[in-house]
Amino acid sequence: MWMVRFQIPAPLDGPGAIAALETIEPTATAGGNHAYTVAAATGTDRFDYATALMDWPAGGCPAQGPIGMLDTGVDASLAARSGAEIVTRSFARGTPGPDAHGTEVASILVDPRRLHDVTLYSAGVIARSARGREEAGVDSILKALDWMAEEGVRVVNVSLAGPYNKLLDRGVDRAVAKGMTIVAAVGNDGADAAPRYPAALGNVIAVTAVDADGQIYRKAVRGPYVDVAAPGVDIYAAGRFVSGTSMAVPFVTARIAADPDLYPAPTASIRKQLSASARDLGLPGRDTVYGAGLVLAKPGC
Repeated sequence: MWMVRFQIPAPLDGPGAIAALETIEPTATAGGNHAYTVAAATGTDRFDYATALMDWPAGGCPAQGPIGMLDTGVDASLAARSGAEIVTRSFARGTPGPDAHGTEVASILVDPRRLHDVTLYSAGVIARSARGREEAGVDSILKALDWMAEEGVRVVNVSLAGPYNKLLDRGVDRAVAKGMTIVAAVGNDGADAAPRYPAALGNVIAVTAVDADGQIYRKAVRGPYVDVAAPGVDIYAAGRFVSGTSMAVPFVTARIAADPDLYPAPTASIRKQLSASARDLGLPGRDTVYGAGLVLAKPGC
């Protein structure tokens, strides 16, 4: 996917510049370079419950193929500690942010009690902005997806959330058309928040977070696009307890990667199978809080 970044010329504003570009070149997709942030928060020490809650098989499951992750960087020692092969590449525009969040998410994905024989392609897309925030630009996200498609990655973990962006929409469409499934966090902006993307795109698996009792994470965004729930409150990852819809996503990504019926498979088929086997939570049937319910591991992998 070819991208060109422009600086907005005076006296135009953002919408005016986008309209002008699309008038000059009607076949182009023009949009702002929105920023996407990680969807996690520090948790409190409870207990390690996720494996039992999902009925994950003892001893873990072999990964059916490589897994992708868009996040911060990853601590270099994780590969040795987990036994996984971790291939890293930075797409961050500017100074990369701290690698804590990416290390936490990756440690859930490649924990040998969950998955073994894993190759993880880790794309560092988070940079520290001029405002001091840690965020990923749309251009970084799209370049990372292109890289993963070239490497044959068929399922990608995205623990990022931000506003709608038509460039992101088009890039995700392109990746899914190539056979990639994207699993993303619904976001931590609260029950009444606007939809967060890329999770709210129709061809993305949108994941919310629950606690050890199956109760929804209090900060989770809600909406009709929520597909499934997974453990995401007080998850022990990379040496500390953390919470957020970010932490729920890798459990679903791992569930897909462990199942030969799901990896590889079209996103629509994966959504259908995950929903059919999920444990219903909240109101009977699919709802805007839990989606189809709690994702369960496939018996015996």
